[in-house]
Amino acid sequence: MMLAKYVHDIRTFPEDAVRAWRAAGGTGVRDEIRRRTLDRVGGYVRRFVLEADLSGLVDMPAPDGVDIRPFSGPDWLLLGDMARSHLGPRFHEAAGAGRTCLVAWKQRQAVGYIWFSPAVEVRHESYDLPLPPYTNYIWQIEVIRHERRHGVAAALLSRGLKLSWDEGFQRSWMVVHPKKVGSLRSIARVAPTRVLGTVARIKVLSWMRSWYRSLNAPVPIELTLPR
Repeated sequence: MMLAKYVHDIRTFPEDAVRAWRAAGGTGVRDEIRRRTLDRVGGYVRRFVLEADLSGLVDMPAPDGVDIRPFSGPDWLLLGDMARSHLGPRFHEAAGAGRTCLVAWKQRQAVGYIWFSPAVEVRHESYDLPLPPYTNYIWQIEVIRHERRHGVAAALLSRGLKLSWDEGFQRSWMVVHPKKVGSLRSIARVAPTRVLGTVARIKVLSWMRSWYRSLNAPVPIELTLPR
């Protein structure tokens, strides 16, 4: 099984690397390389756990010419350069399991997407988080490179969190790398957000363990952002 994964990784890397470059630049290519190498072997990662209060939502309209609407496939290749080979099967499975995807379209081209889930599942997140009642989870968000800093991410978050509120959720959790300041700023613009704690994961081949550590007192996200 592991050998088959490596063969698939080698076969799909050239096309996925080109797509990743167009969608996210050098960072995207590095992520594709890491997913096929270090992530296969294992390692240690640590992330912030954020909580957005949906009662204080701010409406962030989509930029001119951008339309945001739910998308459930089945043709995930419509996501263009954001649809690398490993994502299609994952997204198909996620949609079938009840996760919600919103896609931002501009002139019939997908320029961003966001996923929401009513549960945290290790098979998707590779983390174990104690998601409270009336809380959903922001699984993934991506905006294509040439549309970043134009308000697409904030609009996706705003629309998705409003749908979550309408469905009865009161809060949303999100796991973010401490260095991803853009993601932190986007969610801080949309809803009152605080850092609840950290989640860490250690993995060695097929063995994995994760743990969540809450802060004694949650910290407003504004205090964590660089000036």
